[in-house]
Amino acid sequence: MPRRHVPTMSADWPPVLRRVVHAAELECPRGHADAFRELAALAMHKVPARGIFDPGARGEHELFGVIESVAQAHLELREARTAWHMALDATCLSLEQRDDLERTALQIQNVSDTAYFYTGLAFGLTFAEVCRTP
Repeated sequence: MPRRHVPTMSADWPPVLRRVVHAAELECPRGHADAFRELAALAMHKVPARGIFDPGARGEHELFGVIESVAQAHLELREARTAWHMALDATCLSLEQRDDLERTALQIQNVSDTAYFYTGLAFGLTFAEVCRTP
């Protein structure tokens, strides 16, 4: 599978983003720093025009494609989905039961994603404030 182009950090990135990318390169599992770097580049492009955003709350559906692409390229989303579908196929449930199970799993995932999004946002904003130079 060809490797995607991962943006490099530039001098115009805020120091806090450069620090987080560097920390992710040292501490996080393989692919996570690249994922963060791509998402930070997206934020550097979008935040000046939109401010802090929640992709789900504002209906910014074009962002879902970018976020999903990053998750597939760096965080093994495709493999996780394949494993889910294989496990679901192995259950031999009726179509209605499978739909109910998938709907419930999506609801749980949505709540979890929202909690993690806001946690990440809170930590990120707090980190930015702590790292600000006087």
